[in-house]
Amino acid sequence: METIIASIGKGTAMAFDVSKINIPLGFGCMRFDGRADDTVDIAQVSEMIDCYMEAGGNYFDTAWAYPNSEKTLRKALVERHPRDSYLIASKCVAWSNCTCKEDLEAQLQETLATLGIDYLDVYLMHNLGGTRTASFEKYDAWEFVKSVKERGLAKHIGFSAHCTPEELEGFIAAYPEAEIIQLQANYSDWDSPDFRERECVELAHAHGFPVIAMEPVKGGILADPPQAVRDILDETMSDDSYATAALRFTASQPGIVVTLSGMSTLEQVQDNCRAFRDFKPLDDGELAAIDRARSALKEGGTVQCTSCDYCAKVCPLNIGISQSLAVLNHFINYGDAASAGYQMGFVVRFNAGKSMITECIRCGACEDACPQNLPILEYFDRINDEIFSVEPEQPALMRGSTVGKR
Repeated sequence: METIIASIGKGTAMAFDVSKINIPLGFGCMRFDGRADDTVDIAQVSEMIDCYMEAGGNYFDTAWAYPNSEKTLRKALVERHPRDSYLIASKCVAWSNCTCKEDLEAQLQETLATLGIDYLDVYLMHNLGGTRTASFEKYDAWEFVKSVKERGLAKHIGFSAHCTPEELEGFIAAYPEAEIIQLQANYSDWDSPDFRERECVELAHAHGFPVIAMEPVKGGILADPPQAVRDILDETMSDDSYATAALRFTASQPGIVVTLSGMSTLEQVQDNCRAFRDFKPLDDGELAAIDRARSALKEGGTVQCTSCDYCAKVCPLNIGISQSLAVLNHFINYGDAASAGYQMGFVVRFNAGKSMITECIRCGACEDACPQNLPILEYFDRINDEIFSVEPEQPALMRGSTVGKR
């Protein structure tokens, strides 16, 4: 890869040398199994990281807000590999557990101490867009992020965003020292009028920014798609898993230099590395298949929740929001309300230790925090009307479950 120069603002120019990124696959560190209750299998994650690095991978994406992610990376990566053999990106959050400017500094110091490193390769303001942006402005977060680089605690700075192109244009103007932008990009939402991902990526690229792509598999939805989508991809992209088909689509877009995958098993790492060790962009036939898959997915009507759980961070009653929406998708795909009703209790209460949606006070904090702008309370109404109205039963297994997948 070549050095990309971001020239924006009043003649300001910064360089992010993307040649330091060995392959266009990044290791997303948000979804380690056992993260919620601090039971991550360090030996397993170490094996996953070794496999990824042996394939040439060296870009790791974490954040202060990701439960036990930085702690896991210290044990599985930092304490086992030379510092110059990998790049670590982390992020600050102003919209959760932040009440003053000093909290941002506390986040940074905790990040560095937990990771056991002296500096970050990339430091980002995390999850700009919608009502979340005001929190960053309230605490002068960009001035803080600039100071992180000035103090030598980060080599490069930028921001991540779930936003409209108009908002993105405003961010680019407001943060002229930014060197890198992280955006959502997946084939499901690429041309969606609600997400406008193509417009955002093309805008960032036009301004000269290297783009880090997040949510390429949309929280697991595209790794375990409905049967109609499977049939289309099986016909044209039989050498790819459903996950790598999605990853390759995102990585094929101009301007995207790293596509993050939230890998949680060794098998996922091996599968992804096979596709990215000698990466080949999608050809015309594969792009046409993805177009058909996108249309089929839209017709299926599943909830486009990525299980990022930002909603959970602001819910005052610890409602199992993402878990409930995963079961709603099970119901949408299979139409079995009785089975879904049983699984709602099992997945939400037993597996996740969360409260049921029947305890929701409808404060709307979850919708404000959701980067996908999902009408969560409407989905709760649907669960009450279409699932909880039917007497639950106890099935043997949860067919086609997407719970816990990337």
